[in-house]
Amino acid sequence: MNVLCLGGTGTVGSQVVARLVERGASVRCMTRSEEVAGSTVDGVSYVKGDLEDPASLGPVFGGIDRLHLLTPVHPNEAALGAAAIDAAQNTGVGRIVLHSVHRVDDAPQIPHFASKIRILEAIETSGIPWVTVEPNNYYQNDYWLKDPILQMGIYPSPVGSVGLSRVDVRDIADATVNALLDEGHEGVRYPLVGPEVLTGEDTAAAWSRGLGREIHYVGDDLDAWEEAARGMMPEWMVEDVRIMFEHFLARGLTATDEDLALQDRVLGHPPRRFEDFVAETVAMWTEG
Repeated sequence: MNVLCLGGTGTVGSQVVARLVERGASVRCMTRSEEVAGSTVDGVSYVKGDLEDPASLGPVFGGIDRLHLLTPVHPNEAALGAAAIDAAQNTGVGRIVLHSVHRVDDAPQIPHFASKIRILEAIETSGIPWVTVEPNNYYQNDYWLKDPILQMGIYPSPVGSVGLSRVDVRDIADATVNALLDEGHEGVRYPLVGPEVLTGEDTAAAWSRGLGREIHYVGDDLDAWEEAARGMMPEWMVEDVRIMFEHFLARGLTATDEDLALQDRVLGHPPRRFEDFVAETVAMWTEG
């Protein structure tokens, strides 16, 4: 099975690539790097291409059976997705697994959610068989919060009091690979969620238990979050993510029993617990 991964070097994509290799798939990743293009690393071949340059995509997509379409959060994300779909259509790709967002249709006011909605609409129009994986907020996003958690004793991410059904990236990768390689998944939109709803206070409490000292939740202050984020993100992204967090604070992003049951069909094992992720991460952060 020849699988092309777009976004194959990121937090989720790198895990997907590693599991595809373990399953015996022939894996290709697109890269914009002249230095990396043409190389093969750990069984993965890298081919130069750029979604912003549709003319470059033919050699990337040629001979591919399945496509993992993970588009970046980008001002023109929907157009990038459309370029990938056009290339897949032109080269006869047999299945697309789209990386979307849990309950994406409930929040079209969030720009990058809206982009995911438009990309799925384009896939449906293309006639290519498809599956979506639709994850909640990642546990691994907390890696970015190491300094506030360890040095300041605070948890600053705006999770809110309604809560999120956060999910481990490793579960996203497991489900994605199954959706890419196994039969029986086409036309299904799979929610990918953790086993529990976590509020901001719950999340801080889990870090407190893991570290053995108090971690305070301060995430409801979106103005403070935005001020800090401006030093790390471009302005358009700050605005996009703030709208998402406003939605989280007002409505949360929680899974139903039906979501968990549907997820079981593609995940193949119980979802990982946040408490276990925290324990692993504390050990990683504090070793030595």
